[in-house]
Amino acid sequence: MNKLNILFTLSSLNVLLVTAERFSFTTKILLAPYSFLRLHEVFQISVLLLFTVIIPFLILREATGKFDLFNTKNGAILALLFVIGVYFYSTGNGVHELGSFLFNQYCDTKKVVGEMCGGMFFNDYYFGNILYFIGAILMNIVFLFFERMRPNKTFIKKDMLPLAINGVIYSFAIFAYAAFDRVLVGFIYSLVMTLIADCFYFLNKKSYLAKPVTTYLALTYSLGTIASIIVRFR
Repeated sequence: MNKLNILFTLSSLNVLLVTAERFSFTTKILLAPYSFLRLHEVFQISVLLLFTVIIPFLILREATGKFDLFNTKNGAILALLFVIGVYFYSTGNGVHELGSFLFNQYCDTKKVVGEMCGGMFFNDYYFGNILYFIGAILMNIVFLFFERMRPNKTFIKKDMLPLAINGVIYSFAIFAYAAFDRVLVGFIYSLVMTLIADCFYFLNKKSYLAKPVTTYLALTYSLGTIASIIVRFR
């Protein structure tokens, strides 16, 4: 299997684990001292979400020819942009997970009352997610630019089926954020990312085999966003 497809598959498995873990026994276990977090948040932040940074880093390695493009002026700028993206992505994740725990543990989640609960709600649904999505957009844009600079030469037609399957699987995660969240932050993110990925796909006249990461992102976000539009505005 092509190395990129291996990484896409690992990403699919990780997003399935992230989803399944949210319904596991870890959500019932409060940790000492002071019941500061559930085992769920600790596992998400320290393990599962860590892999959502490691896997893109490995995809970046493939897209840049083992980081060879870092030695160019534009490549160095894009590498810095990726680091900035990881920072916002990780910070947003942390703020979101902490805000979510505090809000759901100590507040009436259906009727937000008071500054403290209001702040927890805002960190959970807005501030944390906005940082997270800004970081994700920056990381994905770096992939798109690098693949435009260095078209892939290893992808063949038989590699497209695993790519498509993984794209469909990951699109369910996009769909879940965009279609069912009580605020529109996730939907706006998916819409923006769809427009960006689709523009890169259609403006890059190279064969789809030369732009597998672009194809994967365009497929994933287009499917997730279209399904979200149907659900939210039916």
